[in-house]
Amino acid sequence: MLSPNDTAVTDSPVVADSAVIDDSAVIDDITAHAEAMSRREEELLAKLVGELGAEVVGELTEGGSPARLLKVTLPDGSPHVIKLLVDLPGAVDGHDLGSFRLKIRQIDKVRDENPDLRYFYTDKTHEFHGEDWAAYTMPFYPNEDVAACLRADEPQVELFYDRLGAALRLLVTHGYRKDRVAGGRGTIADVHADRLDRRFWLLAKYLPEAMTGPDRIVVNGRSCRHPQQLARLIMARPELTAGIDPTWLYYPVHGDLNTRNILVTPPGAGLRDTEEGFRIIDPRGTLDLWDISYDVAKVLFSLSVWDGGLRKGFEITQPPDAAGSTFDLRFRGQPYPGYVTAAHRFLGFLTEHPEFAQLSREDPGWRDRLLLGHAFHLLAEAACRLSDIKKRTDEQSESEISPLELAAGHYLYGVLFLEDAVAQLEATGHIDPQTHLGLLPAAS
Repeated sequence: MLSPNDTAVTDSPVVADSAVIDDSAVIDDITAHAEAMSRREEELLAKLVGELGAEVVGELTEGGSPARLLKVTLPDGSPHVIKLLVDLPGAVDGHDLGSFRLKIRQIDKVRDENPDLRYFYTDKTHEFHGEDWAAYTMPFYPNEDVAACLRADEPQVELFYDRLGAALRLLVTHGYRKDRVAGGRGTIADVHADRLDRRFWLLAKYLPEAMTGPDRIVVNGRSCRHPQQLARLIMARPELTAGIDPTWLYYPVHGDLNTRNILVTPPGAGLRDTEEGFRIIDPRGTLDLWDISYDVAKVLFSLSVWDGGLRKGFEITQPPDAAGSTFDLRFRGQPYPGYVTAAHRFLGFLTEHPEFAQLSREDPGWRDRLLLGHAFHLLAEAACRLSDIKKRTDEQSESEISPLELAAGHYLYGVLFLEDAVAQLEATGHIDPQTHLGLLPAAS
């Protein structure tokens, strides 16, 4: 399915005043691979359950990765989760088998080298490896993701920031601060721009040519340059980001700090007896020192597009009188109001967070780098959605959301945010948060 040598799909239909992503042949191709993968996963999961002598409780389906998660009870009565990834040839880095195995090594590294993190950092109790698959087990604790309180009928924004602030304080104090090395010019190009350039073949293969081919496309009324052109511009002109490249790189605590990877555990859940706790799960799979702005940009990315998009899906249409590469984009239904409010407050929260502020004091470009990284995260996620062929459904209507729809939604929002970020850097050397975050989907 996913091979960089395959011929790109260039005939995906674009339908005026209708859903743009409607290529049944491509969807059938993805579905066929999903069914084959599911059979292989079921065989392996049954084998692992047998080897562990476990009893199956049920499947966990909320994660954003392609891995399968099975909740089980071990013979000693303890609840655990089996996390399994079967290699999908051509899957992008971060969703491939090599990255999955590095996640296991990163868990070992963080827990071995940072004993104070063990109370809230994911554990690993078993690991298994095959030629084209790997799996590990971790204890299960009752939890909700840190953003759950924002999805309530009455969003609890203050509670969200209290919880996020406490989790970030622990990660900074017991993790990021452990080690650091000087950053340097070109870090953004190496980490973000090169990643998009490497992954773009996959977007060109499966998304409509009208999105990925022209030098310019129009998204929500704004004319935007081709994102690969912008990535290569940043790589070719290191001076463009020299003023905002990281001053320091820190201990690799995580690398994929989206809101689904920050779990809130109730008192008595096994971590702390008398107070609400946290569980940090599913690190990126990196053993190198890391940019903390990359991590916290994943929180903004969760609030702006990612988490709501995975839960609701996107509506992508073309005005009937528009040119072929003009798209209108929004969520199915409305964004979560709590997410919109929290996203607009996010930079202010970080500025006032004592532990984060201490790290960022010597890093004058952190805000600009976070906003630029947020745009690149959206584009990188578009490719990830095509490496994750699990079925997902709209949480309101239960209708299926195709990987193509999720990929296209993240891609178009990424195009919009990257154009604005780079244009502002070219004009002033900085990104104005207020005007930039004005591009966020608005809640009615």
